[in-house]
Amino acid sequence: MNRCAQDVKNTVLQFLKKTENMIDSAKSQIKSMNSKETNGMSSTNKKYKDLVSDVLMFGERQDCRNGSQMIIPHASFTLDFRRDAHVISLRKMHTKGIRGEFKTLISKDELTNVKQFEANGCNYWKNWCDKDGSLTLDYYNQLHPQLEEVIEAIITTPESRRHVISLWDHDNVERGNLSLPCCWHGMTFSIIGDVLHMKWDQRSVDTMIGLPSDIYLAYLFMNHVSIATGYAIGSCLFSLSNVHIYDEHIEGAEELLLRTNADADLPLIFELKA
Repeated sequence: MNRCAQDVKNTVLQFLKKTENMIDSAKSQIKSMNSKETNGMSSTNKKYKDLVSDVLMFGERQDCRNGSQMIIPHASFTLDFRRDAHVISLRKMHTKGIRGEFKTLISKDELTNVKQFEANGCNYWKNWCDKDGSLTLDYYNQLHPQLEEVIEAIITTPESRRHVISLWDHDNVERGNLSLPCCWHGMTFSIIGDVLHMKWDQRSVDTMIGLPSDIYLAYLFMNHVSIATGYAIGSCLFSLSNVHIYDEHIEGAEELLLRTNADADLPLIFELKA
């Protein structure tokens, strides 16, 4: 290698090293900012804040169906509900509405109208219903028969590796039959010993509004199956794709990174992107 080529190589290597150092430094600064009280931060809050940091730092700006966003292709984390909190406590959470959504989805009454959600204290589904309030959701239509079958299968053959619920119906999505295609679309249950574990699959993740609700919703499903089958609740792996923060939510996301466990009653308002 001649001297000129060697000089170019050295320059490139120095640039790459400098870039790596800048990224490491930026991530270190954000993670140190994430908590005023590192020792008191719950595992659930810490993992959520780490994900918010990753999207803000490493996400790419992209226009999408309902705005502009910072987005990363995928992420995952595990919460063990034997010891980890099932509710984010960095802002005020409207848990009543999430419980109302869960109650409506598992009801034996066929889900056809937004008033069924509202009767259970869940008021955000009005953003996706027709003018007459009608709804068509695979969250209900695909979920119901599968959930009952999986519970029965866990009771009779707990060792099976086929305890899978899949809500994604390609034909319904392509034909535009749904009020909203499923964002979370899969649950896989495993029984190991006397403990129930779950994997939660999600194709699209609204990090600031949707994900905190989805974490609690996943817990409610796990708890429901745990009670129905008699197995203790265990860990949940959240497998997430297209993890994004909308431009309108970035300022609030940065504020959230400064919060601690003590801020559970402080509101932090994000505009819903329907």
